[in-house]
Amino acid sequence: MRLSLAPSVGLLAWLLVGLSSGRSVGPGQAAAHVAPAVGDNNRYLKLTPMGDRVRLSYTVFYGEIPGAGMRGAIDANHDGAIDDGESQAFGARVAGEIAAALEITVDGARQAVAWSQVVVGLGTPQTTAGSFSVDLVAWLCLAPPRGKHAVLLRDHYAIARPGETEVKVEDSPGVTIHSTRIGGASWEDNDYKLIGPSGALETEGLELLFTAGDKSPVTADGVCRRPAAQRALPAAAIVGAAAIVAFVLACAVILVLRVRRRRWQRR
Repeated sequence: MRLSLAPSVGLLAWLLVGLSSGRSVGPGQAAAHVAPAVGDNNRYLKLTPMGDRVRLSYTVFYGEIPGAGMRGAIDANHDGAIDDGESQAFGARVAGEIAAALEITVDGARQAVAWSQVVVGLGTPQTTAGSFSVDLVAWLCLAPPRGKHAVLLRDHYAIARPGETEVKVEDSPGVTIHSTRIGGASWEDNDYKLIGPSGALETEGLELLFTAGDKSPVTADGVCRRPAAQRALPAAAIVGAAAIVAFVLACAVILVLRVRRRRWQRR
């Protein structure tokens, strides 16, 4: 798990997705991507299926007022600035709480969440500032890779002063998204916006069905390990082994017959 102090890269990613999609959004929707709320805390989840895994990004964006109140608590030595150690400790705690609160199954098998990246985007380390974010990335492995898969995600994380929750499923090259739904409802562009507590995302959860084709990306980085394929023995080796076994058995039979003949002759 990598922890770092940086601007909100997760939020920037959401902004780029919104701009590249070409969709027109109203003032309220644009604010959800560009600016934090004033008194609420927002969360953003994005799932991107690939050939051998699903990328899960999870961002908690603390609003201006709650963010300002939390900064003083993060500043453990009360020097007026949040250093890297304090930031990393806070990020690790939040990441652990969210990982424990996520209930995820892939093809019916439960998968624990291990964050590969934890970024606390303070913007400025000063405790007098306001909003900030925690951006997390994890990988959900597919076994076997490629083919048709089903993912079910339930989010039990109780965010304080919940504002907007946005859940988006984004395809990748070679991947076909068959269906997504939350609480029995499917939204256009697989982009869901919920207001207040997570509600249906916690109870029924997000259901995702997709197929990763033969050309979908598979990364040999060791994150999603696959069992080594067992090599079949060459035909010559099999024949040779059988010949050796037959020879040993023949020798054993000849030896037994000779022993019996000698005993018979002694009588």
